[in-house]
Amino acid sequence: MAKGIVRGFEKNRRCFVMFLLGIIAGSSFFLFVYGQKIDGLLSERNAIYYANNQKYKEIMKLQKELEQLSKKGSSAQKEEKRIKKIMVEVDAEQSYITDAVKAQIEKKLAPFLDKSMDWIGNNPEILELILEKEQVIIEDSQKTRVEVHLKYVSLYDETLKIWLKVEDLSGSQISDTVK
Repeated sequence: MAKGIVRGFEKNRRCFVMFLLGIIAGSSFFLFVYGQKIDGLLSERNAIYYANNQKYKEIMKLQKELEQLSKKGSSAQKEEKRIKKIMVEVDAEQSYITDAVKAQIEKKLAPFLDKSMDWIGNNPEILELILEKEQVIIEDSQKTRVEVHLKYVSLYDETLKIWLKVEDLSGSQISDTVK
């Protein structure tokens, strides 16, 4: 049987050689066509890999920055903001009443200086209890008496700002207990 195969090769040598040359030519063509495609995919992979590394570096940089800002923010939160300035805005018809009420109310609120803004922000009813219907006597020729009504309270940038409305009570009697 082996002799029959060898005789078949000898008879069909040209066919066998052509078959081998066809396989070599076909594989060469296949490598040429798909080799370029594979090179393109590899270069695209390298570009994506590079972009991925750049994004990773950027993410790490942003995480470090976020950590620094959160540390800075937590240290700023630990430092309580305190009231450094008290501003009073008075809504009155006469300017001398405005100035006098403003001075007396600022003097009355002086104990709130250097207090925590959070404490006052969490307990605004304290200011309302102190100021609502507070009667102020203005020392002028007629001893004018006015009643103060709280409109708004604002806490911003270490400043306590208060808006008041004034009602004139000059027609009623002045008692000695109100000062």
